[in-house]
Amino acid sequence: MIILEKPYVSGLLIDSIVQNDWAVLENDIVDNADIEEGALEVIPSEVAKNYYSQVEHPLIYSNSENAIKWVLENLPDSNLSKYIKLFKDKIAFREMLKEFYPEFFFKEISLEDLKRIPLEELKYPFVIKPSMGFFSVGVHVVHNDEDWKRILASIDAEMEAVSSAYPEDVVTSSKFIMEEYVNGDEFSIDAYYDSQGNPVILNIYQHPFLDSKDVKDRIYMISAGIMVKYMARFALLLKQIGDKNGIKNFPLHIELRVTDDEQIIPIEVNPLRFAGWCTADVTKYSWGINPYEYFFNQQKPDWNEILMNAKRGVYYFSMAEVSPDMDSKKIKSFDYDRYLKNFSNVLELRRINPKNNPLFAIILGSTDDKNEIKNILSLKTRDYTKFS
Repeated sequence: MIILEKPYVSGLLIDSIVQNDWAVLENDIVDNADIEEGALEVIPSEVAKNYYSQVEHPLIYSNSENAIKWVLENLPDSNLSKYIKLFKDKIAFREMLKEFYPEFFFKEISLEDLKRIPLEELKYPFVIKPSMGFFSVGVHVVHNDEDWKRILASIDAEMEAVSSAYPEDVVTSSKFIMEEYVNGDEFSIDAYYDSQGNPVILNIYQHPFLDSKDVKDRIYMISAGIMVKYMARFALLLKQIGDKNGIKNFPLHIELRVTDDEQIIPIEVNPLRFAGWCTADVTKYSWGINPYEYFFNQQKPDWNEILMNAKRGVYYFSMAEVSPDMDSKKIKSFDYDRYLKNFSNVLELRRINPKNNPLFAIILGSTDDKNEIKNILSLKTRDYTKFS
């Protein structure tokens, strides 16, 4: 079953559902979607609840973590809810990982207690973020006292905006986790655990940053070189996590960092989905596979053949974000044509309404030029925005 939810449903996902006759949970998103009547096999919520509560390891996928609320409310005692709770709660996730990373520092703390911590007790650098989060919302890297004072001064307004934009099951505004900053290259993985509990990697993305303070989701790169270098090692980590928790038939998007001494440290896991905003669609361009079909059909990519025939260069998806210093109500327009001149080969452009979303656009593309990636990282969306 597929649970369609805000903020974005791609054409590839809809086409995959229709072509494969996958069942879709009945909800407001489906009812209001611009889809030909009768094209989708829709399951009423109560029917889905009664059926999937009897299935030990159901195949359920969603394009958005907003679907978590339905699963937790309707299948509270299921393995699916157990996996979601483990990964969505960053404190529970860190506790689970203690066996593998006994020296990693982390601490749960309330919003009010954040403001009471004496400066002399802080050990820089560290990361502060909501204990449940999404899309780098509320995430800050703190390097010194000045950073900390600035974040504390703005955190109430930031969390108020978060609570109005996302449900509590997706982003919490009251509890935070402080954890040590992991210096290294960041990667993320689209994968699923099959019916036997084996992890199947569908894509690996490298997530470069402009500098050590940058936390934006500006660009995620894909290449044959990345896959060859890291796939076996990342698969081993996923296997360890899966075996420890008995995970089966479960899709996820995991973020991690590889330190200078080659240690792999998980950062967080986004459950029930692959890369957000249906950006996992880039897999059809980079590797010629449909990630949704691979999950539901329990297919495993033939990576030897795929990588042998892969093109040189990198594929990527890029986010043109509404920066925190912008008043979305005053945004008049965004110069898409001028912005796109920074991209040499746009494969797909998704225009997003910035009035009620944190993005202007999502771009799927490819390039052979490393300088193009650096330029994309340094782009300032404000320079392409007109305000009223």
